[in-house]
Amino acid sequence: MKFPYRREPSQPSSAHPGRQNLLRPRIRIRLGHHNQHVDLLALVDSGADDCLFPLDVAQFLGLPLDPTKTHRYGGIGQGSITAVFETVTLQVGGWSFPLYAGFSDASSVVPLLGQNGFFDLFEVRFNLPKAVIELNRATRP
Repeated sequence: MKFPYRREPSQPSSAHPGRQNLLRPRIRIRLGHHNQHVDLLALVDSGADDCLFPLDVAQFLGLPLDPTKTHRYGGIGQGSITAVFETVTLQVGGWSFPLYAGFSDASSVVPLLGQNGFFDLFEVRFNLPKAVIELNRATRP
């Protein structure tokens, strides 16, 4: 299944004075829990350990979040965020499967598809020159 990169606005800077926009690997997904679902544009991020989403998505889905199932993340800079994990249903393309994902109220969290829960299920090919992300179900050895 192929997905187009998304063209998104970018602020010019002294390092990139002519940059008005960027292509980003965001794909349409659907998260569900019982009879609720939400459609999102999620960033396909090979550098992310897990799949993370804003806390308001969990609240909208009515997820029963257990505060004992948390994980703390660090990244660029000195800050960190904490995410609470729960299982939801992820639909992408024509596929649907359970996803154990983190939900955080940190303002920096965007819908994010990472290594555990996404890259372990798909062969992912980034083709920026053609502005296409290609997903194929991974075959297990």
